[in-house]
Amino acid sequence: MIRERWRELIVPAALFATALLLAVPAALGPVRLNDSFWIDLVWLDQFARELGHGVLYPRWLPLSHDGLGSPVFYYYPPLAFYIAAAFALMGAGTYVALVATFAAANLVSGAGAYLWLKDQSERPLAGALLFMIAPYHLFNFYLRGAIAEFVATATLPFVLWGIGQIVRGRPRAFALTALAYAALMMSHLPLALLASLFLFAPYALANTGRSPALLARIGGALALGVAVSAIYLVPALALEPYRSASDLWSQTYLQPATWSIWSAHAWSNQTFRAVLLISAALAIPAVALLLLHRSAWAVCAVLCLVIGIGAVPLIWSLPVLRMVQFPFRLLPIAEVALVTGVMLAPKDRVPWLMLWVTFLLAAAFIVGATPESAPSGDRVLRQFHPDVPENLPPGQRPYSWPSKWALQLAKEHRQPQFDGTTTVERVFYFPAWQVRCGGRAVPSSPDPQTQLLTYRGRGCSRSLIMTAPEKVGAVISLLALLALLSLLFSPSLLERRRSLRRESPLRNT
Repeated sequence: MIRERWRELIVPAALFATALLLAVPAALGPVRLNDSFWIDLVWLDQFARELGHGVLYPRWLPLSHDGLGSPVFYYYPPLAFYIAAAFALMGAGTYVALVATFAAANLVSGAGAYLWLKDQSERPLAGALLFMIAPYHLFNFYLRGAIAEFVATATLPFVLWGIGQIVRGRPRAFALTALAYAALMMSHLPLALLASLFLFAPYALANTGRSPALLARIGGALALGVAVSAIYLVPALALEPYRSASDLWSQTYLQPATWSIWSAHAWSNQTFRAVLLISAALAIPAVALLLLHRSAWAVCAVLCLVIGIGAVPLIWSLPVLRMVQFPFRLLPIAEVALVTGVMLAPKDRVPWLMLWVTFLLAAAFIVGATPESAPSGDRVLRQFHPDVPENLPPGQRPYSWPSKWALQLAKEHRQPQFDGTTTVERVFYFPAWQVRCGGRAVPSSPDPQTQLLTYRGRGCSRSLIMTAPEKVGAVISLLALLALLSLLFSPSLLERRRSLRRESPLRNT
């Protein structure tokens, strides 16, 4: 009894201490503006401000591009920024809120790994700590600032655990799996796609005996998770024509072929060289585990690492997978597989020294590495809120990251312009804008030259309204959420009976 109580205290304390320790260098060091950090700061500053003003789902960021605005969260999943905004609204600065979010997500990832492993391994805490210090975790934090992908990674063990619970027939497993999958979808779509194809589907097939009934239940849980996230997904898909999405696929460095070991361009890129080092830190213990204990998890880890460094380029030319952009987004899945394989293997078959040494050396390298130079300084970010080009209105224009074209346009249009019949507002056009002149709604459109909002009239008011896709998505999510809550708090009699049958000591007698 005493031992169990100590375990109840030691596990959360160890997870919390590890998450805190890993965040300290970022919290005490200079503000990081490299890679995606500057985007995180620009977006979170506005997202938290809009929430503070009572906007429950801030989709439009009004300060982006020096006040021309951007429809960022019509397209980008919001979960990570809701978490970060909670810290910001409690009084933390924007950067501190970001670091706190990374730490909180890392804590959750450790808790998820512990939950996933505790019924399968005698060492679930060791597995949880390994997952938290895994190289790609820290790479996403310190060198990429990929807050959405980091939060999404934390959900992976929960989805796996939920699928396992469905296989075992446990009560509420269906609803909990749907909830975890919805969190993944609301965090990062590329990782959700990769995890579904390379992690969840193989695990489900391997553990259901390809039973149609079990597979249908798992598929139904994931489908319910998709429906819960419809409030984000439906507008993101339906309103795609209203942004310059081609910028996401046309740039060389955003194409999977660029991030391959067969690409000369990749080897000259500092980020790709870091990816290779991280992949090596994962591959060394993964290959050793595969040689010592040929588990399916070790095979999965090695395959994900090989595919993740672009060694099989044909995979990334497939219609859906080529939209993932970066093959190395498979690395968190390799981490899940490696940690699981290690924890389920016999103790004498695990290369413990090799595992801890490579992980700790990789952690020291990542935390101590000098980040790449930032595209904008802190003063520029706070004053002008430069933003990415892919959410600009459609059109041909010079490409830069952030968009210099948009900042120049904002500089040239400091006030609304009226030519005698038509007003050109100082804001980008988007179908969510409603213009009212004299209390009557009037049509609006994008200016052909600038893509700014235009309408016939003067001195009119404009406001953001819910578009039809937003309404449809909200209704679907509401219905799905009601169904999920019903399943979560009222597990069916059938599920209860199945659970009792499995747990009864008289079974099969």
